[in-house]
Amino acid sequence: MSSNSQDHALRDHVFGRHWHAFLQNPVTLSLVAYTAIVFVLISPTLGLYAWAGHDQLFPVIRVYELCKLWRVNGPFHAPWQADWAFGYGYPFYTFYAPLGYYAGAISHFILGLDYGPATKFSFYASLYLSGLLMYALVYVIGQREQWPRLAWWALGAATVFALTRYHLTDVFVRNALAECWAWPTLVGVFLGAEIARRQPWLGALLVALMQCGLMLSHNVIALYGTIAVGCYVMLTTSNVRWPVTVMAGGALGAAMAAYFWLPALVLVKLTNASLPERPDVASTITSASDLHLHALYWQQHFVERLGIGGSIAGPDDPMGINLGIAVLIGIVLAAIALFRPGLSRGQRYRLCFCLVLLGIFIFAMSPQMNWARVPAILRYVQFPWRLLIFTAFFGCLATVMASPVLDKWLHPLVWVLIAALMAIPTLPAILNLPGLLTDRGTTKRALRWYNRQERGGWFGGAAPEEYWPLTLKAPITDLKFLANHPAPANRVVEASAEFNVEDYKHEGTAYSYKYNAPSDVTSTIGVVYFPGWELRLDGQRQPKRISMSAVGLVNVQLPAGSHTAELKYTLSPIGRTARIVSCLAWAVWLSMAILLAIRWRRRGSGRAFPLQAIGAS
Repeated sequence: MSSNSQDHALRDHVFGRHWHAFLQNPVTLSLVAYTAIVFVLISPTLGLYAWAGHDQLFPVIRVYELCKLWRVNGPFHAPWQADWAFGYGYPFYTFYAPLGYYAGAISHFILGLDYGPATKFSFYASLYLSGLLMYALVYVIGQREQWPRLAWWALGAATVFALTRYHLTDVFVRNALAECWAWPTLVGVFLGAEIARRQPWLGALLVALMQCGLMLSHNVIALYGTIAVGCYVMLTTSNVRWPVTVMAGGALGAAMAAYFWLPALVLVKLTNASLPERPDVASTITSASDLHLHALYWQQHFVERLGIGGSIAGPDDPMGINLGIAVLIGIVLAAIALFRPGLSRGQRYRLCFCLVLLGIFIFAMSPQMNWARVPAILRYVQFPWRLLIFTAFFGCLATVMASPVLDKWLHPLVWVLIAALMAIPTLPAILNLPGLLTDRGTTKRALRWYNRQERGGWFGGAAPEEYWPLTLKAPITDLKFLANHPAPANRVVEASAEFNVEDYKHEGTAYSYKYNAPSDVTSTIGVVYFPGWELRLDGQRQPKRISMSAVGLVNVQLPAGSHTAELKYTLSPIGRTARIVSCLAWAVWLSMAILLAIRWRRRGSGRAFPLQAIGAS
């Protein structure tokens, strides 16, 4: 008994020592502090069904529709939304970045959350991960360069980046779920690049995964982010291997996301979104004059506005679109530190480079920017203030790069406190809560609300009729006609001869018929024609029996007799090619990940490794 008591006492003593050391670890304390700050920030929204910003409840509707399709077709890309556009169908996720909605759907299925809370969870996850990945990025660089009070400067960068004003505007005012996921994935690409300096395989895998996520989150930020990462790597490298590794990882990530972006680039030419001008709708490629009209004036950066309305032209824009006071303070201090002793030559160069990139993005948003000389593809940004994600990123990065100097002037927790005070008390002021639909909302109410929005052409919340095919003709293009004549229950609009539908079933994007026809018949099915429709008769593909009607719906030629027919939207030809590319790329990524895991295990490093190991190796 005495021996057992001594063993228990020894184990308790050892456990207590380890637990005490764990709690005293600055990394543990700083991460707990960051988690607590984010929790306090979002606490006013925890009891809501959802919040309704500029995108209103459309994010909830998108998650709901994606979940419906996943139940039938499995958790795969769902380019066609069969029940939208009054039942005629709409190619929403063919063009609209899906990552944030994937996260919402996954939380619905795994956590059992209703669609509103599942959508909120996706917003929360993007917000939390953005700061967490910023923390990891700062720690990896700082561990390598031996920055002082590293865990606390990492906390500062994580908190300021997550709580900067435009980030809160994105999440709670604009309600832009797709763009919100660009915040963590952009940081993740830079994190992978920094890890690749000393661990090429691990870094390349992370770059690929995050580049894939970035391209699935927001096309504009993915475009500018790829350019920014390329400049950062090429101009801060000391050898050839590192840029090649990062580029290889980026190329692999682009291939992993090809199933989305490649069909989107090709098929958008077939829709209204490709038109240079549409009444009351912003063009995809914004004109130089419109970009200048919505420029950010220099004085706007010194005031944190809390407006919940949309952006207006001029310096009196009430929306929260500015650098953020905490970011601005960090930038000013970093600029001063650039000329002070305490930095090595390499550190001073990288700090200077971050400040230069920061200045370029700030200037690009200013009224002095001449967008007329910019390639058209870069004008895809639509509003210059969307580039604020880059000023937040490079502002935080520049500040921590100056920490060897700044640490002598102030404690990083002062920076954290400023960010928290500018964000947490102001959140209730920027929440737009239309009563029954949010704080007391239900999915049924949200769906009834969405049915009313369809009458205005807001299919899925995209700009009115933005992704309608150009081949659609009247009366299908008349919203009043569609509202009064939704797609028939069995989707049969008209037929060239009589035939009897004995059984009909609609599941996901498939319409199945068991019919009997005394003679051959051509039937118009009430779904919009678009590349990707497939017809099967008695289980056999019949590509020559499907065509487009005069008004842009689907025509099917059915033979006489008793048969089963299935009309299903699968993938367009370019979509099938892109899916093969993505499957091969994912196979490569998984193979590399497995080989790397085996390699670690053989070296005895199969255990979870801390950030210290990544930065120091």
